[in-house]
Amino acid sequence: MVKSENFFCRLIGIDTLISFDGIIPSAADFQLRLISLIEQFNKALQAENQTAEESEALCRLLCGYFDKRLMVNQKDNALSWQRYSLMHYFYGHNQNQADSDLTSQIAVLLRTDRSLMFRYARKMLTLLKQVEGQTDALASLSATCAPRTWLARAEAEPEPEADYFDTPATTPRLMVLIIGPFAQKWFHHANLSTRDNGHIIWMVAEHATTLATRLTHREETHPSMAVMALFPILADGVESSTVLTEQLTSWQFVFSSIRLNRRLPCIPVFYTRLSQQRHSHDPDRAIWTSSLTMPPYEQLTLESCFRQLVDKLNAHDDGQDIYAIQRYALGSTFIAWLAESRLMNVLQTLFANTPLDLAGVMLADYGQGFTRHGAWSQWLSERYGILPALSASIAMPPLPSLPLPPLPEPEPEPEPEIVVWQGADPLIAPAPRRRSLLPAIIGLLFLFACLAGGFYYYARYNIGEIREQVRQLTPLREIFTTSTSDQNASLFALADTAPLFENGSSNLMSDSEKTLLDIVPAISRSPEKMFLIIGHSDNTGSSATNLALSAERAQVIKNWLVVHTGLPTEQFITEGVGDTRPIANNDTKEGRAQNRRVEIIPLSR
Repeated sequence: MVKSENFFCRLIGIDTLISFDGIIPSAADFQLRLISLIEQFNKALQAENQTAEESEALCRLLCGYFDKRLMVNQKDNALSWQRYSLMHYFYGHNQNQADSDLTSQIAVLLRTDRSLMFRYARKMLTLLKQVEGQTDALASLSATCAPRTWLARAEAEPEPEADYFDTPATTPRLMVLIIGPFAQKWFHHANLSTRDNGHIIWMVAEHATTLATRLTHREETHPSMAVMALFPILADGVESSTVLTEQLTSWQFVFSSIRLNRRLPCIPVFYTRLSQQRHSHDPDRAIWTSSLTMPPYEQLTLESCFRQLVDKLNAHDDGQDIYAIQRYALGSTFIAWLAESRLMNVLQTLFANTPLDLAGVMLADYGQGFTRHGAWSQWLSERYGILPALSASIAMPPLPSLPLPPLPEPEPEPEPEIVVWQGADPLIAPAPRRRSLLPAIIGLLFLFACLAGGFYYYARYNIGEIREQVRQLTPLREIFTTSTSDQNASLFALADTAPLFENGSSNLMSDSEKTLLDIVPAISRSPEKMFLIIGHSDNTGSSATNLALSAERAQVIKNWLVVHTGLPTEQFITEGVGDTRPIANNDTKEGRAQNRRVEIIPLSR
């Protein structure tokens, strides 16, 4: 993408937000943003060797178009845009001057012999139709505007639709695990659902332990079924880009604690509204743009995937389809937000430090409007002074269509063996051979050897002394208790401190740093020891949820200690036991608070 096209896409992206009934909090601020973008666009055109006359004419056309757009839009009449006219700012007169007729300006630009300028003018002609309607002048101009030979594009391939299978599947061919911080809240309705007559099964794995358990179950029961992960990201699902970065980083730390037998292909999917196009029979259905690849995925990066995504959006935009123009412009701006807010770097780090393989990127244009003003909307407001309008209803994010793996080739049936009896009656089968007892004898001898070795080491090393040593060090078990009870002795009393974790979460609370810093010196002075970190929970919720939550809490404490003590990560061992080891009654609020705890036990090497 040339630099001028980057600015042009941002200007058309602003026009797309206006078509979404965008909210302009301050007309003066919005005018300054448009002025800055148009000036940068003009400089970029001249830097790309476009003529000064045509560059000025195109910028003049943009000023007139936005003035007319904001004056015609009934919703923005309260802005009194006449006072902030771009034509008046740049040229000293208003839009209603005779020399500012937009149709004639476009007609002049369409006669250019420069491909880039012609492409911009062709898009402006399509955009003007949504403001003035299909007038005779515009229709005539469209009819005489023949496509240029240097603009000929290869026909864009349509996005793959869901394969249809007449025959229901006896066993699913693909299992898709929905993971990440948005999985449980926005995709719980898709858990254990099927698509394509049962050929694809969808499962939500909101916790790292849940993901590992389901992968193990798949290997044991359906080893031939392919598996893939879907990592959905809602652009306005959280308040700001900072919060979204923290959630992705926290999820990465938790997920890096589990071990998988093999790497898991994963597709990040981004959900937002990019155009006004919707299917009349199914308005909640998304328009998908994807850059999926086939294995191997080792050299794949997010930057290259997004570059392919922009190329696909550009390939569908021939300058005549208003929806394709909107999707390319706002989609390119969306990808620029991911890069400028460093979310792309965070996601790339996630794939580098976890057993996930990047298998491509998908972008979903869905919904009738934005569900809230979150991270993506906040960035648009800060950069361009416009907020997208909110939708009257919330549409649950749809699931994408994914290509199915090829069917495995059936194994050839073994040919029947032909037995020829020699030296015996063919009607009498020979006696079966006796199985050798040698493997069983070797196994018994090995078992006796192991038992003899165990007795020898038990007699040589006094196991009782080791147990007494561990028992003497157990006061440290209560260092990280999150309850306010001081029934048990501890090295650092935490009687009047706040809990370390939020209720039902593995997120550290704001006051936890002071509590944790108290025990850093004691651990740092013991580099010869290993530390067992055990996470606990109360009995609220299911056993599986409590087990996963306790393991995540232990992992969060481990990650914190590795950073602040300087000890290597292999000196810390984590374990989650859920609600199986309560120290108080779970029937009371105080008892449940005491049971929500994390313990650290020092171990001698």
